[in-house]
Amino acid sequence: MGINYRRELISLLAFTLVLSTLISGCTFPGKRKEVPQIQMLVNNPLPVERTDEFVVLPVADLREMAPDFSPEAFVVMEAAAKQEIPYQLDDMDNDGEGDEIAMVLNMGPGEQKGIVIRYAPEGPESRSVKLGYNKRTRAAMHPEYEGIGWESELIAYRVYPDYRNSISVFGKQEPGLSLDKFAASTKSRGYDYLEKWGVNVLDGGKSVGCGGFGLWYENKLLKPLNMIRGSSPKPDDMIARYTRVVADGPIRSVAQVVFDKWRVGDETLKVTATYSIFAGQRWTRNQITIEGADSPTKVAAGLMKSEAAALTRDEKNGFFYTWGSQSHRDTPDDLGIALIYPTENLDSFHEDDISDSYLAALNPGADNEIVYWSLAAWSSGELGVRKDTEFAKLVLSVAQKVKHPLTVTIMQTKQQPAKEPPR
Repeated sequence: MGINYRRELISLLAFTLVLSTLISGCTFPGKRKEVPQIQMLVNNPLPVERTDEFVVLPVADLREMAPDFSPEAFVVMEAAAKQEIPYQLDDMDNDGEGDEIAMVLNMGPGEQKGIVIRYAPEGPESRSVKLGYNKRTRAAMHPEYEGIGWESELIAYRVYPDYRNSISVFGKQEPGLSLDKFAASTKSRGYDYLEKWGVNVLDGGKSVGCGGFGLWYENKLLKPLNMIRGSSPKPDDMIARYTRVVADGPIRSVAQVVFDKWRVGDETLKVTATYSIFAGQRWTRNQITIEGADSPTKVAAGLMKSEAAALTRDEKNGFFYTWGSQSHRDTPDDLGIALIYPTENLDSFHEDDISDSYLAALNPGADNEIVYWSLAAWSSGELGVRKDTEFAKLVLSVAQKVKHPLTVTIMQTKQQPAKEPPR
């Protein structure tokens, strides 16, 4: 017991020493070498204030500038204020190594801000640094709510990863993380019972819900079930599906659903849906990747239709939304749901009565991948969006920000020219 305790104490002291060295910029103990660092400029291209705005840095881009960069021991600092910026390292391709650094920061209108990454080079002096930032996002799988969920402190989503492939919404009356509480509450009284930390406000059912999708083939929505509509499913009709939590961090959480052997015409496809949410945000980034197709395959993403909610479309800015008393409460109250898409990828817009959905058919790129965004806002509690005009402003603001993200330029070094990572 004493030996284990002593080892833990030595490990903690080593961690504290490396961490303090990285933050202060001092030399490594016993070394004359200064702490290496990577300098960057972050720019806000919009003339608006941006709070908790996301930045994602590929590790590969950092290593092009600094080949000895170690993702095992680094800190991110705001250069002028000399303050630490919360971040996390994510393994997005499931190969066992971190490949993206995610962070959020505040930016003034048109502001340019210097960022510094201080790191311990790869080698014996490198130590694994894991910092305890305030956890503001969550991704989790719970059988109690039939799927996988993801959330920020403002909103929560879950997807039914079966033939419905529909995204539902948990509304919150106060900030906090709720997915585990939702799962626990279903054991006794279900998730339709109102709590301060949230309640089920939208069940997508047979629709696509809030941001769900299908494939668009022969002018029809194909959900992940290989059968003729109205017939009884057979074992060969069921599409294999897999869910996993890609990231469950303080800054970003990522859920993923993989559909295997999804038949479209004569082709059998693998379709991967990756759902990401950031701290301080209501929106979800939806990335759909299709493998096995000979040519680009259209994706239809959309929103549930409701007679109680009016539809608004803005083709110029690339979004549509509904607002009205469409929540699934016993007495429906106001709920807004929205979908934002890249205008250059829009093929056509549809009202699909079969799935009770508004749909945007989207053309993916040459890599058979498409990214779009969805969001929801409930009218209740301190987090509530009360009016349709307020929700309209929210959707337009989100559309502008996700389409004009913060730009990051890695500063020029003697060895390398300046490089701007891809968005």
